[in-house]
Amino acid sequence: MKHCNSRRASQIGRLAKTMMIGSAAAAFLGFSMNAQAQPACTVDNWTANPGLSDDDAGYQGANNRRYGGPCGLRVPFDGETRLVMFESEQGEVDYIARFYAFLDDIDTADPVIIFAGEGDGDDQVQVWYNFPAANDLTLRARDQAGTDHDLTFESVGSGWHSIEFEWHQDASAEISFIVNSDDQEDELSMTIDTSGLVIQSAHLGNAAEANTGGFADFDDFDSRRSTRPGRLLRGDATDSGNHTGADSDAVLLERLGLEFAPGQPDCTESGSVTGADSDCVLLIRLGLEDP
Repeated sequence: MKHCNSRRASQIGRLAKTMMIGSAAAAFLGFSMNAQAQPACTVDNWTANPGLSDDDAGYQGANNRRYGGPCGLRVPFDGETRLVMFESEQGEVDYIARFYAFLDDIDTADPVIIFAGEGDGDDQVQVWYNFPAANDLTLRARDQAGTDHDLTFESVGSGWHSIEFEWHQDASAEISFIVNSDDQEDELSMTIDTSGLVIQSAHLGNAAEANTGGFADFDDFDSRRSTRPGRLLRGDATDSGNHTGADSDAVLLERLGLEFAPGQPDCTESGSVTGADSDCVLLIRLGLEDP
């Protein structure tokens, strides 16, 4: 996990950003695959984690996936409340969040809520998957009169999804939603009256006790009051901020089982690190594919 460096970041964002990893500095280092050499993957950096434990936070492999850094969170959708949450000491009137979700292993096309921002006992903003139709991602925001308003990306496909939204308290609040892109032309937005509403807690995971079977993987949650986090740089396996031969080396070392890449080695965003990721990084380096 990487930390939000904005000094104006909300308390929700600053601590929740350490989501699965025991040491903040560990996200910037390479790791031996030897289990004894790994930092602890933990959910304890959140205020609470009902239905989850450190057993649900782990390394890339049979029981977990991750997008950035070595650790990711796997959440069962088995009819129980299973989520990580963080509470703000003050109600947030400006709330921006970005996280990654791998949703292919939810067993049915039933609607599920994977994020909820709660305030004064009600969810003021939610992210739904499989709603209104299978493989759709929808942002739902409530206005001050209690009416729900939706923004939907249809048929988002498989693999990792970057999910980002912006919520504000205002009589004419612009609420925006973007999936798998940083291009403002791809953004959906609406204007609603959110006067007097606040977000007091953030819930990520199986936020509505869905019983669909299967599970979802989550990673790299970032929330703040101002300045959008944007997407992580795809294929930046070394987490250096650009693409070089070192990224190709880092992907290869992970494929060989020698070292976890500290950045984003899953260049194809398929949920695993394979030879296709090495090809993807090379194409980006050659300028033949966009990062």
